[in-house]
Amino acid sequence: MRAVLKTQPCDRAFEIAEVREPDRGPGEVLVEIEAAGICGTDVAIRHWRTAVVGQYAPRFPLIVGHEFGGRILDPGGSSLARGTLVAVNPQIACGACRFCDLGRPTLCVDRRLMGGRIDGGWTERVSVPQKNLFAFPCGTDPALASLAEPMSVAAHAVCERAPTQAGDVVVVIGAGPIGLLCAIFALNAGASKVFVTGLDADEARLRLAEELGAVPLNVERADPSREVTAAQWDGADVVYETSGSPAVVSQALALARRGGRVGVVGLCHGESRVATTPLVLRELEVIGSRGYNDTTWATLMRIVPRVADSALRLISHRLPLEAVEDAIALVESRRANKVLLSPKLA
Repeated sequence: MRAVLKTQPCDRAFEIAEVREPDRGPGEVLVEIEAAGICGTDVAIRHWRTAVVGQYAPRFPLIVGHEFGGRILDPGGSSLARGTLVAVNPQIACGACRFCDLGRPTLCVDRRLMGGRIDGGWTERVSVPQKNLFAFPCGTDPALASLAEPMSVAAHAVCERAPTQAGDVVVVIGAGPIGLLCAIFALNAGASKVFVTGLDADEARLRLAEELGAVPLNVERADPSREVTAAQWDGADVVYETSGSPAVVSQALALARRGGRVGVVGLCHGESRVATTPLVLRELEVIGSRGYNDTTWATLMRIVPRVADSALRLISHRLPLEAVEDAIALVESRRANKVLLSPKLA
């Protein structure tokens, strides 16, 4: 079968190659891939940005891709019927360490991410533990299954780590897919107003944010602090930093009200310097949000029916596996929202 491979730890183009079919192990289910998304982490793996990829310890050659979904091809001993559309939780934890015992497998000391450490979903078929599969009703757009993983990242931040509450004023820094998904989940949670910030290069994404119900803020043309304090005099109840830019961490702290929460979701490629005195004097809560836990996926599947239409609007491009380098370029250019790869496209 065809697959997108990372063959060595360096800045080098992904390779398309023929690889052997996956073996279905005990407790696993064979899934035929419908579509797979491209994430900033995949771009970091492509260019081998050590600040991000150092945590994965991949083996080579590695089949890339951790955002994917498909249909059951061989259910093995599971109760899932052949042809069922499923999303895949690509995080495989050890199940035995302290953090797994605490119900926080995203912090597992032996965390294996499909597409990061072990083979992932930019291919035609994968074998996945049954417990990592989440079924969708008949008639669901297959693209939604590939969006479930980034949706779970947003759900972990907005519903679990730094929860948005009804009536909150929220700021999302960054208009990329995770930022837009955080905005969607904050609106679903009952936020009274959700601002999404971006740059001139994010014009199309900011337009989409407005169409989704958020207030777009181009920080190159308007003062975000003035706009946010006009909505609530002391600042936002919750700020989500999703851009991964070291330069905006101080801005995130400055936009939060006294006693506010700042959820740091984006992965920075460099160091960030912040003044901690305002953090102390304003008693801000700064909360890291990484990935998701098993509870996140259960929460997500309950919320999906309410946010599915909005989430699907993030998809801007669908390309075949062979166009992976073009897809990476689209993501890097910020001309795209969510780009999907599909082995079923010629």
